[in-house]
Amino acid sequence: MARKAKQMKKNDDGAPVKHGLLEKLTVRISHNEKLLFAKYLSVLLHAGLAIDEALDILIQQSKGPLKTILTNLKIRVRNGDMLADGFADYPHVFTPVFINLIRAGERSGTLQDNLEHLVLQMEKDRNLKQKIRGAMAYPIIVLVGALILSVGIVVFILPNILNVFTTLKVELPITTRMLIWFANLLVNHGVLVAFGLIALFTSWLVARRLSFVQPLFHGILMSFPIIGSVVRNTNLARICRLMGTMLKSGMPINECIPVTVSVLKNVHYKWLFNSTLDEVSRGRTISSVLKKYPKRFPPMALRMISVGEETGTLPDMLIYLANFYEQEVDDATRNLSTMLEPVLLIVIGLMVGVLALSIVTPIYQILGTV
Repeated sequence: MARKAKQMKKNDDGAPVKHGLLEKLTVRISHNEKLLFAKYLSVLLHAGLAIDEALDILIQQSKGPLKTILTNLKIRVRNGDMLADGFADYPHVFTPVFINLIRAGERSGTLQDNLEHLVLQMEKDRNLKQKIRGAMAYPIIVLVGALILSVGIVVFILPNILNVFTTLKVELPITTRMLIWFANLLVNHGVLVAFGLIALFTSWLVARRLSFVQPLFHGILMSFPIIGSVVRNTNLARICRLMGTMLKSGMPINECIPVTVSVLKNVHYKWLFNSTLDEVSRGRTISSVLKKYPKRFPPMALRMISVGEETGTLPDMLIYLANFYEQEVDDATRNLSTMLEPVLLIVIGLMVGVLALSIVTPIYQILGTV
């Protein structure tokens, strides 16, 4: 295996190009690089260039890991292999949707059209992720800022004030005693607290990826009033976009479903489509199977899918639904900050109120004893 990983070939210029197993497992490229590559390859093929000639041009304009991948793709194409087989050598870089759309295009002679469908799907997927991240950035920044400010007050300002309270023979309220304990904890064991929080956060990141934890985590996420609808609509948009794109490219429905399952992150939708594949393989329509899951697929989506199956326009119906749910996610994320503002104000108000109450109440007690 090690000897195989060190094998090297030479390209047309005589420069050695590594294409061993080790490099294939370690090479990485960004989503934007894959998107631009698919877009440029589509343009070059539309211009009438052969695949290997198009790859030559793209290699000259590329650098780093992408150039290595393209060089190995060109070697495989010139050896008589399909382009999709070259992409399949990098399953950790190219998704099953990417590979299968290329493969379907090569088999049906519609590679140029499939590349256009692929570019559109990747652009929509990127825009959807950016909208969700942008919507979550505002509340996270506000909460983190408020937490840092509160910790700074507790660590650097309150000890000087609270030390005065501890020297007086006054019965301190519970909030003040808790604040003194918390301040002493941060001052005396701040490093341990920081490491504990980091360990807790790391454990949460690891736990949410475990197969037996994901169903619970994803179920709780979809049960929240606002976030739950965003999660559902996001999954529906991705499902409809993926399946509509693959059906338009000429892939049969029983091949589209496993590819969709392999790309989805939400385990509940994965289970749903795994059971759907069994039913569809027995001859049932996909809409009749999805009717059993009204909480995952709303009536409007089921009706449009059913109409698409009856009229032979299922790919167009799925693309329409994808656009609809992407717009729903866009509207929800745009208004998410506005909807979360009252919650953030209440949380920050409670933090400030507890701090103020813990300091002001002992002062009034001291003045009352004078």
